[in-house]
Amino acid sequence: MSKKGRVLATVACGTFMATLDSSIVNIALPTLTKVLHTDLRSIKWVIVVYLLTITCTLLPFGRFSDLYGRKRVFQWGFIVFTIGSLLCGFSTTLQHLILARIFQGLGASMLMSNGPAIVTQTFAHGSRGKALGILSMVVSTGLVSGPSVGGALIGSLGWRSIFLVNIPIGLLGFVFAGRNLDPMESKKQHGPFDWGGAFLQMLVLLLFILFVDPPNFTIADSKPIFLPRWLLGIALAGTSWIFYTIQKQVPEPILDFSLFKIRTFWAANLANFLNFVSYSSLLVLMPFYLEEVLSFDPEHAGFLMSAIPLTVFVIAPISGHLSDRIGTRYLCALGALIAATTLLFMSGTPGHGLSETTTQTRVVIALLAIGLSSGLFQSPNNVALMSSIPADKLGLASALMATIRNLGLVTGTGLAAKLFSWRHTETGDFVKSFHFSLMVAGLFSLGAMMASLAKRDEIAPIGEA
Repeated sequence: MSKKGRVLATVACGTFMATLDSSIVNIALPTLTKVLHTDLRSIKWVIVVYLLTITCTLLPFGRFSDLYGRKRVFQWGFIVFTIGSLLCGFSTTLQHLILARIFQGLGASMLMSNGPAIVTQTFAHGSRGKALGILSMVVSTGLVSGPSVGGALIGSLGWRSIFLVNIPIGLLGFVFAGRNLDPMESKKQHGPFDWGGAFLQMLVLLLFILFVDPPNFTIADSKPIFLPRWLLGIALAGTSWIFYTIQKQVPEPILDFSLFKIRTFWAANLANFLNFVSYSSLLVLMPFYLEEVLSFDPEHAGFLMSAIPLTVFVIAPISGHLSDRIGTRYLCALGALIAATTLLFMSGTPGHGLSETTTQTRVVIALLAIGLSSGLFQSPNNVALMSSIPADKLGLASALMATIRNLGLVTGTGLAAKLFSWRHTETGDFVKSFHFSLMVAGLFSLGAMMASLAKRDEIAPIGEA
């Protein structure tokens, strides 16, 4: 295998492992709910806290790698992730599992913040789209193969195996990264790392997620305490303004707001966010539909969900290759349109909505369409985003892309759970609540389509930073 091929394989290993654990827990949620004696609103934090940790730390890790070396951050990400996985596998309570997922999320963030930057800097324009297409395939496959891989592991080895399986892979990844990756340190003079900016952006993202899904908590045996959304909104607006003002003044900002003057950059990020809000809604709710409504066991539900990653595996490299030749706008828009159409059909369109009597064949066809949409959308969108910015900002752009993706995932997870719970309280009907949540997800996909059409097909020359 060529040096570039080894680099891509190493990055793909870390990226797949980190993204797989964003969704592998989904299929285990019904099992964990019973084993840990909790409910959907509580167990969702096993997913949310992992995504939240990644989302809040991607930009600092990305900027840190721009300044001090991508190999260093990426390689040690394997170790941190492996330790976190070990802690998850031996957790005995919901609280322990949530804390372990935070540690695991830190390692995943170190891996995800650097993958696209390393690939973009390694491959020239003529082959960059194909390479990023393969990496997008890995990201999408990791996200959507979680239920199928998790179902197989839970069915044969129990729920702890979905975490412990990461340990040998993580150790091998650490060794491969040390052998195959170049240091990729910046040749530019740089100032000190912006620790204050890193803290503020974490606070902004945390407040945004809390604003989307305000939590409630109890002290001892008291009644639940709710954080009012209006208070969170004021805190979010004020903190965002402070963050923006400070970032415009520091020499090495965590987030360079001048990048958002690039039309393709902001449009691709917006499309990315809307797409993953929609995507995660389906990934969270579909296992409950398959197991609670159609009465499938986790292994069989995971097998049906594998229709998505199998389709992505075939389509993503092709769409990445096509984007090098025909551009990215219409491929992304087509993928988002297919997702919107499929979700709206699944949400209760007469004769097409998923119900108690839906056959396995119709379920698989719907999931194949979702896989097709993801494969068409992700690769070209990543190419557009990473090719629109200068080389010395690759780490930042890579981290921001992953931040937006995970912000979409955590927003979609919280929103889907909230909408489903609210609708289920109103109607007492699982299927109607499921349909309502999917309909909202379809509207987000329509938004992703419109954002995709706002892009331009810009290609920036990428070289050594």
